[in-house]
Amino acid sequence: MGTFRKILLLLLMAPLALMARAGTGTGKLEGVLNGYVTDAVTKKPLPGVTVSAFIPGTNNLKEVLTDSDGYFRFPELPGLQVTVEFNKKGYQSYKKRNISIREKTPVRVNVEFTPEATDDDSANGEFPLLRMLDAH
Repeated sequence: MGTFRKILLLLLMAPLALMARAGTGTGKLEGVLNGYVTDAVTKKPLPGVTVSAFIPGTNNLKEVLTDSDGYFRFPELPGLQVTVEFNKKGYQSYKKRNISIREKTPVRVNVEFTPEATDDDSANGEFPLLRMLDAH
């Protein structure tokens, strides 16, 4: 009878073990992605940058904004590869592909954001007018 009880106990415990494992083996592991965005020229934090995380193979998109310190955080991303895009008016868009999200290990991505090029012709166009006004 001892063997029978052991088999019965194993049969009763097997579904519980499978249910416990189901939460960790389905690819639904979640990790944290965070970081800072700074201006590449001034090295100062950039608030209000839209940071978008694209999960490949899905239509799933998550977005956050950087805070006053240029900090962003995605608290729950699936444990796989994501593409992150950074956008702010007056700056060049930046995309970082294939960032591996790991369970229980925060992944940090720091970005120096480059301002868009200014039109030198329009800036220099004011100088002749100023010189003409100074001449009178």
